[in-house]
Amino acid sequence: MADVLSTRSILIVDTDTGAMENAEKLLDGHKVHRVRNVSDAQRKLVEEGVELAIIGPGFAHEAGVNEASLLLDIQPQLPIVLVAEGLTTDVLRAAIRVGFKDVVDSPLTSAKVESMLGHVDKVESIARGDVQTRTKIGKVVTIMSPKGGAGKTMTTVNVGLSLAMMSGAPERVVIMDADLQFGDVCISLQIEPQHTIVDAARDIEKLDEPLLDSLLAAHTSGLRVLSAPLEPSLADEVSTQVVVKTLGMLKRMFDYVVIDTAPFLDEPVLSILERSDVVLLVVDMDLPAVKNAKLALDTLKLIKFPFEKIQLVLNRVNSKARLDINELERSLGLEVQAAVSSDKLVPRSVNEGEPVVSLYPRSRPAKDLRAVAALVFDGEAIDEPVTEEKRGWFR
Repeated sequence: MADVLSTRSILIVDTDTGAMENAEKLLDGHKVHRVRNVSDAQRKLVEEGVELAIIGPGFAHEAGVNEASLLLDIQPQLPIVLVAEGLTTDVLRAAIRVGFKDVVDSPLTSAKVESMLGHVDKVESIARGDVQTRTKIGKVVTIMSPKGGAGKTMTTVNVGLSLAMMSGAPERVVIMDADLQFGDVCISLQIEPQHTIVDAARDIEKLDEPLLDSLLAAHTSGLRVLSAPLEPSLADEVSTQVVVKTLGMLKRMFDYVVIDTAPFLDEPVLSILERSDVVLLVVDMDLPAVKNAKLALDTLKLIKFPFEKIQLVLNRVNSKARLDINELERSLGLEVQAAVSSDKLVPRSVNEGEPVVSLYPRSRPAKDLRAVAALVFDGEAIDEPVTEEKRGWFR
């Protein structure tokens, strides 16, 4: 057991719960933080003063090594050690190339852990010196709906613009259109993009923050947008690796990253959800939408997705809907956090290519959508929150 003076803050990153538990036992006496993905790991670096990162066998491949190397963008002198099963030369080279301190064979032993802790001592003086680390990581807000036409993109652009207005720094908010085949974010904002995420995919090896910034379109408000491919056939050029790397960079460049997703749970969407801080699940007020939402939630439950990240948002709420809110909540296993009123002003604003929060700012749906944005805004909301008495949405 470590004594008080030698207690270290150690981060374990792996998809295998059993492997993480074994590593934590060997680190008895130290302050251990366990996460399943690099996105959450980046946040831990900022919040917890991590001194050593142990990357588990789930990342012991070239793509995983490259993704884990994003931690060095947050804390350049961080000792990172990769634990690999059946270590290959390619993985070893990749780890050395990106700046890992060591690579060890699985399983971990006490001797291997002691060797890892030795790396902390070597860099401690540097870490206390002039090395600067980032003090903030952007919040990733993903809007999803397993049924097309539920108002997912409408919610995305209105939440994105609301966050831009709430923060007072619209240039610090970006929308990433990850509906790779049929993305409509740009048309919903009357933006004609010169570049799309396809350009990022074609230059993925050279992609850095300045290059990615040059690929972003700008809305008249100052809000930035990474466009989806302009043709469905181009979606095949955008791999999951591209989506993950791009999202990792956007988190470092902006305070809020708002993501519109495709209406199905494919590999890119699941990768985005895994790296999200908040997921707004938009459900339309009809039985097919509720059924699809339940199937999607059942799938996420199977992969042990943390449901505390999910916020349930109802769309097109009106007195004619015959769905009982309490019954809907019981069916989905989630409480409704916000609701958007059904109003003809919403489709009118969509057709005019301007979000309802800016086109009709005093309207009921605009207030509702600002309340949705307030769910994820890190600061004092400028609009009144959704209170319990407002749960009488049918009127």
